[in-house]
Amino acid sequence: MELIAGGSWRYVFRAPLRSVLAARWYSQYPKLDDIAAEDIAAVRRFREKFTRDAIPHKNFTTTFHRSGGAGGQNVNKVSTKVYMRFTLAEQSWIPAYVQQRMRDIDSSRINSRGEYLVVSEKTRTQRQNIEDCLDKLWQHIDRASTLPRGPSAETTQRVEKLRKAEKARNMETKKRHSQRK
Repeated sequence: MELIAGGSWRYVFRAPLRSVLAARWYSQYPKLDDIAAEDIAAVRRFREKFTRDAIPHKNFTTTFHRSGGAGGQNVNKVSTKVYMRFTLAEQSWIPAYVQQRMRDIDSSRINSRGEYLVVSEKTRTQRQNIEDCLDKLWQHIDRASTLPRGPSAETTQRVEKLRKAEKARNMETKKRHSQRK
């Protein structure tokens, strides 16, 4: 609704939010041609040696808070919820391309100080929640370090077949339209 002259209101059509979200969704998937060759090489080297155990979690800031949910008195007495945070820009063991992808994909996990935040309150012990945070972090890094793949030969053939069929349909439509004139 928008106020117009004379004090009355009118409805103004806005572009649907879905198109905005779709544009953002597509922007998260770069093409392999758009990535620099040295970044591709760095990411491939990183993925070869990257394991969950290779995450240097001793450098992260870990804080514990009271967890919510079921658990009776244990929830009120023990701080088992884990907040694991680290400054993404300071992590030299993560390639720059992967860091940028993590910022793009998980922007809601990064706070105003540039810290990447992982939270877990899945279990009733601190140690298991720390392990769960490391698992989540490993999954996020693994997803961000996945390089885009091009279309398969089968997909390329199918697209080409559809393109030819569309061209033939358009030609047929043009012929019918010209005969009417």
